[in-house]
Amino acid sequence: MLAAMALLAGSLPAAAQTTTAPRTIAYLGLGPSESVKLCMNELRAALEAAGWSFDRQLKIEWNDAAGDPARLVPLAQELVARRPDVLIATDNPPADALMSATKEVPIVLLGPTSMRPVVDAQLRPLANVTGVTVGLSGQYLIKTLEMLLQAFPQARRIGMTSNSSNPAHERVEGFGPLADTLRQAGVEGVRVRFPGEAGIAGAWDELARKKVDAVVIWPENAAFLAEHARQSLRVRLPAISHSSWFATRHGGLLSYGSIGRVNMCGRGARYVDQVLRGRPVAELPVEELFEAALAVNLDTAERMGVTLSPALISRADRVIRPGERTLAPTADAHLPAR
Repeated sequence: MLAAMALLAGSLPAAAQTTTAPRTIAYLGLGPSESVKLCMNELRAALEAAGWSFDRQLKIEWNDAAGDPARLVPLAQELVARRPDVLIATDNPPADALMSATKEVPIVLLGPTSMRPVVDAQLRPLANVTGVTVGLSGQYLIKTLEMLLQAFPQARRIGMTSNSSNPAHERVEGFGPLADTLRQAGVEGVRVRFPGEAGIAGAWDELARKKVDAVVIWPENAAFLAEHARQSLRVRLPAISHSSWFATRHGGLLSYGSIGRVNMCGRGARYVDQVLRGRPVAELPVEELFEAALAVNLDTAERMGVTLSPALISRADRVIRPGERTLAPTADAHLPAR
C-alpha cells in the first residue's frame, strides 16, 4: 500500500485563487533520509518566495519504498494513477520508476543523472521530464577521481563502489566516464558491486582484500553515506565522495563536488512553480550543475593514519580538525515521524 503523507498545504498565487481543490506535488523516494527532509524544506521555502502560501490549496505528498528498490515500480504506477499535478524525485532509482510509469504527468527531478534519454543535446526536454541534475556528462565523477589522485599521487589501484541495485550504476559499463582518467594516470581501477545497503560492509572487505590504495564512492542514495564512512574507517581505506556530507557530516575522509542537495532543491523549485502555473515542461530546459567544493576531514585522517599534503589542505573549502565533532544532519522537516 502506498505510504502517502500530506506534508504541506497552501494557497495559490492570486491568479489561481478560484481553485479550491489542493494542488498536489508528489515525491517518490527509496526511503526517508535527513538530506531529503532538508530538500523538502528548501522546496517549501523557495515556493513561498515565489508567491505561494501554505494553507489549503497546495500540498506535498511523501511516498517511499521503505528501503526496498523492488517496490519503486509498483509505487510509481500507483502514484501516477492518482494524477498529481507534479511528480518529483531526488535519486536515480525513483526517477527511473516515475519516467517508466508516465509520459504525461510532469516530472521535476532534483539531482538525478538518469534523464539523458529524455533531453536533447541542448538539455531541452523531449518528454514530460525536466529539472536540475548534478551532471549528465559525468564530470562530477571525473573531477572527484582527479581530486583523489591529487590527494594520493602514489596510488596505483583505485577502488570504486557500485550499487548493483541502482539501475544508473548498472547501466555503466566497466569504469564508464572514469576509464580515460584512469588510463592517463596509469592507475588500475577495481570496481566492486554491492547489493544495496546491507552489502556495503562486504564491499569494503572485498576492496581491502584486493589491496586498493584509495576508493571513489559512486554517487548514491545519501542515506548510504554514513555506512560508507564507517566501513572506510573500519578497513582503513581512504575514500572520497561527491557529496560534502560524506566528510562534513558522516566522518568520511574527503569529498569533492556537490555541496549538498539543499541548494539543488531550491533551484529546482522554480521548475515546480512554473509547472503549477501552467507552463509546458518542453519550455523548461534542464539545468546542469557542478559545485566544486573540497572538504577534508583531518580527524578521520589522523584516525586512519593517513597524511594529506599541506597544499591539499590549504585549498579545502572546509576542514574538520582533529577532535572536532561533526554532528549528524538534522532537519526541522515537515514530515511525520516514521
